[in-house]
Amino acid sequence: MWLTMSENRPHKQHEIEHTDYMIDCINNLPDCILHHILSFLPTREVVQTSILSKRWKSLWTSVSNLDFDDTLLYASEVDCQHSPELTNFMNFVERVLRSRDASKIDKFRLSCHVYFNPSRISSWIINAVKHNVQKLDLCLFAEHASIIPQSIFDCKSLVILKIEMCCLIEIPSCIYLPCLKTLHISLVTFPNDESTEKLFSSSPVLEELVLLDCDCVNLKNITISSLTLKRLTIDDLPISDPGGCKIKIDAINLTYLEFIGNLTNEIFLNNVPSLVKACIHIPVIQQRQKVTACHAVDLLKGLKNVAFLRVSNRTVESLICADRMLDLFPVFPNLTHLVVTMEIGNYTFGTFMYLLNFCPTLQSFSLSEVKYSMPKWVVRGMLGVWLRRWF
Repeated sequence: MWLTMSENRPHKQHEIEHTDYMIDCINNLPDCILHHILSFLPTREVVQTSILSKRWKSLWTSVSNLDFDDTLLYASEVDCQHSPELTNFMNFVERVLRSRDASKIDKFRLSCHVYFNPSRISSWIINAVKHNVQKLDLCLFAEHASIIPQSIFDCKSLVILKIEMCCLIEIPSCIYLPCLKTLHISLVTFPNDESTEKLFSSSPVLEELVLLDCDCVNLKNITISSLTLKRLTIDDLPISDPGGCKIKIDAINLTYLEFIGNLTNEIFLNNVPSLVKACIHIPVIQQRQKVTACHAVDLLKGLKNVAFLRVSNRTVESLICADRMLDLFPVFPNLTHLVVTMEIGNYTFGTFMYLLNFCPTLQSFSLSEVKYSMPKWVVRGMLGVWLRRWF
């Protein structure tokens, strides 16, 4: 049944009154609550709130989180480097930073996949550092190491630092990050042994270190040393130098280690008595199989105290190539849970069964993402023999 305009008017009036009430409720909230709400919005939308009312006109200038992302630029088909969109993006970033009040920045994220003037980007980052930024997340298309300002490396307020850029990173001689707990470095090329070691050791409260696809071509022998480090992730890429790099890990409080790579570099776990969980994944074994196998055995030797171990099919395969070293293979006295992602075949399964002999306190094991290249009934039978023998 259709309502007449007069019949519909009270309903509309109620909606208007309800909306006005909601607006008043929001406007009556204290600034700290409104800033918290705005911290979940994209920065461009945060700035647009300035048109809502006189109260909102300058509220955005003290929002704690800033997120600048040029995704829309490089997703389009226009010539990004000379497009009006690029100019608008740079002007927007500079307008926001220029208009900010003196309040601190909690999180500053800058993602620039389109090539920008390095000095302008550097000035944006310096601005964030001056505002005592705590979480700094940089994803940069860069050809110049100078794009990262030196002031980052002595920023007293930084708690989380993430840098992703495909170029050489310039590390100053003086580094001190007293509050840094999380450091993520992706795609960068490290300059030399000394400055790289200094980067890892100049954070007295560092708890998590992540190295993803970093180029170690300039490195020969480095030590990752930290008394506070608890979690370490290394995603390793092959390097041009066939000799590789020797990486020694000295972290007495390390509890979690994840390594992904072809072990072109050698990893030595020197002092990790607290290590309880490790995940080791070797993607492929093609060239230099013997070298990879030896490096794999050396790495596994350092895991003798773990209670949880996850290894991949290729990791197990590498042990086949290191048959002479298996006589020196360590016992895992604390290992209670083993997870293996593997393809079960005549050779790999035999080595896997051999690996189980070094796990005297094993309580459970899982075969994850299993592919069979031998009859399943054979696998079940062999597992049954082992289970009756140990349990």
